[in-house]
Amino acid sequence: MRNPILSSQPAPARLTRKAPVPFIALATGMLVSYLPGLFPGGVGVQLSYLGWMVPLLVCGVVVLRHTRLVSFPLWLWAPWVLWVVAYLLFAEADNALQRGVMLLTPLVVGAGFSTLRVDAPLIDKFRLWLQRFFWIFVAAAGVSTGLLVSGQLSATSGFAAGAITASLLAAWYAARFAGGDVRALIYWAVLAAVPVLANTRTGMVAVALTLPLTLAPLSMTKRLIAVAVLVVAGMGVFQMERIQNKMFYSGQGTVSDAVTGMLDLLKGEEPVSQDFATSGRRYVYQALIDGLDEAYWLGHGANTTEAISLAFSEVAHPHNDWLRLRYEYGLLGMLLFVLTMLGQVGHAQKRLRRMPPEAAIFLWVGAGAFLPMALFMFSDNVILYAAWFGNLQFAMLGLGYAALRPERRGSNLRATP
Repeated sequence: MRNPILSSQPAPARLTRKAPVPFIALATGMLVSYLPGLFPGGVGVQLSYLGWMVPLLVCGVVVLRHTRLVSFPLWLWAPWVLWVVAYLLFAEADNALQRGVMLLTPLVVGAGFSTLRVDAPLIDKFRLWLQRFFWIFVAAAGVSTGLLVSGQLSATSGFAAGAITASLLAAWYAARFAGGDVRALIYWAVLAAVPVLANTRTGMVAVALTLPLTLAPLSMTKRLIAVAVLVVAGMGVFQMERIQNKMFYSGQGTVSDAVTGMLDLLKGEEPVSQDFATSGRRYVYQALIDGLDEAYWLGHGANTTEAISLAFSEVAHPHNDWLRLRYEYGLLGMLLFVLTMLGQVGHAQKRLRRMPPEAAIFLWVGAGAFLPMALFMFSDNVILYAAWFGNLQFAMLGLGYAALRPERRGSNLRATP
């Protein structure tokens, strides 16, 4: 039976309710992150910091004012938060405080959203906002990749962070498709094309997996069909000239060469094939890996990877969050993060058993998004890119937990038997 809340048509009468303040803050953060992308020459002002700071400040105030209403499981994340805060107290590296705050921002957003009253009007408004943001996002992708400017794709688009957001939006539309909204598959397909346009290797895999591995109740037959179609499409994409030029210096290689080269890169080793393009990251990875044994269990301290990254490039991030966690917070810190992340997924899945069906999509997507997040952590800085991923993901988790509390749930939402 089709889930009414996943219907592609909103109920106009429900949309008269004003959007809650955390909702407005999240929308503002997402807009300032992507609206500048609609202008080929930029806007001349750096606004990216507002993308994570506005939701952080607003949701922080909401949490302080309505502490008793917080239903997000902050206790589950408490050991990780205390670990990070302890490192910040003794941090000596530049920008350590800012990076630490960015790292914890999604938790504040999730807690803020968990104080809201979840009813049909709010769910409709959230869905409608994401649908409108989808078009802004796609337009920004078209401009940034050159497709809507010159009609041709640029060699480097500068839209790598966009692929991260695309994976989260794709997870949303995959869940909607699983819930019976057939047209959501079209939106998902458009989002799957974004990392191809942006020429981001990890993004292609991360977005593709959101459909067959969605936590939403999709039949095994549809999952297998999705895998088959994606494998065929993936082989075709791999043979594209732009993709081959990104993968290999010679502009030609095999899937085996790409897999072997990527594994060697992640280990910080010289690729077996000298033809595999490493984007210059191998030297940063190798320097960080060489320093792991010096502080094996506890790491070197908050944001100590920045100085090493800047020694080899103009970028302050290592573009490998797993290596960042391992180097800065040690093996114990990285394992604590992994266990917390797995614990959050398990906790959300258990709560789905008594989740009102209309609001289940928030936990399907919020918990399921840890998969693309874990993949992006091998090649990007997703745990710090709160404005592009974490804030929206944890906002969904927060709404899911809010819907579990009868006193914060609208009368038109009923718990499952």
